[in-house]
Amino acid sequence: MRQVQSKDNVKRDRCDMKQLTKKVKSPPISAYALRKEHKRLLMEQAENMQYELDKLKFRHLVKQGQIGKDTKRTAVENSVLHEYIQKQHLTLAATQAAITGHVHQSLGAQQPVQSVIYLGKDQLDRYRTLLTLKERKLYEAERYLNMRSHGLENMANYCQNESYDTVDGDNCAIRFEIKRLAGTTVKVVHSAILNTIVNAEMFLSELFGSITIREDNNDSLKDEMTQLRLLSLTSTGATVESNTVVFSKLVDGVDGEYGIVALDFVDRDELHPYRSKERVRRDTTTVIMVRALPLTNGLPGVVVMRRSFLKVHRSSTNGFRKPETEMMESSVCWGDTASKCVEHQLKKDASENLEVRGRFTLSHQKVHYPRKSRPYP
Repeated sequence: MRQVQSKDNVKRDRCDMKQLTKKVKSPPISAYALRKEHKRLLMEQAENMQYELDKLKFRHLVKQGQIGKDTKRTAVENSVLHEYIQKQHLTLAATQAAITGHVHQSLGAQQPVQSVIYLGKDQLDRYRTLLTLKERKLYEAERYLNMRSHGLENMANYCQNESYDTVDGDNCAIRFEIKRLAGTTVKVVHSAILNTIVNAEMFLSELFGSITIREDNNDSLKDEMTQLRLLSLTSTGATVESNTVVFSKLVDGVDGEYGIVALDFVDRDELHPYRSKERVRRDTTTVIMVRALPLTNGLPGVVVMRRSFLKVHRSSTNGFRKPETEMMESSVCWGDTASKCVEHQLKKDASENLEVRGRFTLSHQKVHYPRKSRPYP
């Protein structure tokens, strides 16, 4: 009986489990219901994203309003700064105009480092006059160039040119320049500059094809001073004459070695007077300083400062006049002629030194000749 009851109980439990399973099992969901549910979720997500977008737009509008204020303030500040800079330029232009006006009003006055030079007929008196002028000219040249280059940062390459005509019809040119030269020394450059000046007739004839001769026979720098009287036949057909004295010195100072060169024209020379009716007179006042620079990558270097004033006088000679050409073809101090001549000499000297060193090395090398082989006995 008990076995029959237990079997009945098992059957009842199985039936109950089947009924529970049927109740728990959900009915199948249609595709329409799935799409509807997916759409609902997307709509909720879109609403959330729209809400976030609205918040971002609001923040952007607030920020844009602040940026607009900052932009307007910056524009006003830039406008004020621009106007201030323009006023500075106008002040500088007014200063330059005042300086130019002063220059034109004082065209007949002496140029910087210029002095009145009168030379008589007696050779000893002429020598004493130049010897007396020497120290003063070199001192004034050094003082002027130090002041003129004051404030120019790092002594970088710099050049300023100016040209004008005087009331009397004279043509003038002024040039101030600073030039750096690497791989050389003060002594070498100083010597090259003096060589260019003393032998100006050769350089001018070679550069421009004009005929330039030297009327004096003094080719040496006696006591570091000399007189140069040049006569140039330019391409325009004009005969240009000049009478210039040259002073120089090489100093080993506290701040290192430096060289000074000063050129000035002779105002009146009783022994060699100007022939203004036949020739065009050209005057020159030039000061040059050569200083050493700190070593760069272990190599020496120098800086050359030069200020030149050239004037071609108005002439009554017949023929076509072109003052700039007359000035260029009669003076190594015009434009960058001197720089070209000095650089040419430095390159030439460097190549010659290399050639000499090569020959010296070859001449001191031991040459081993092969021994002649001898037959065995």
